[in-house]
Amino acid sequence: MNKMEFRVRCVRGCLLRHGRVYTARGYDMAAAYVWVDGVGRCFRRQVAEVSCKEDLQAFVRWSGFSSVDEWWRVIQGFCAGRRVWLYYVFIRNGVGE
Repeated sequence: MNKMEFRVRCVRGCLLRHGRVYTARGYDMAAAYVWVDGVGRCFRRQVAEVSCKEDLQAFVRWSGFSSVDEWWRVIQGFCAGRRVWLYYVFIRNGVGE
């Protein structure tokens, strides 16, 4: 099982509190079970490619961020001009499925 890291505290906190989170990554990955240290077995599903911050508006509530602008700044810091994909990650115990 592959690992998935959540280094941004508010994103990891959302996953722990709510059992689910939307997260953006600079790489294209298939749907799969993943291991998240400190959380356990989760399932990752690709939602869409993100081309601008407006693409994230419908998902910000479950991102851990307080605004799309805040989320977009962090994404730009991690992805630095690369393509961006949005993923839905949930703890595989019935929560968030």
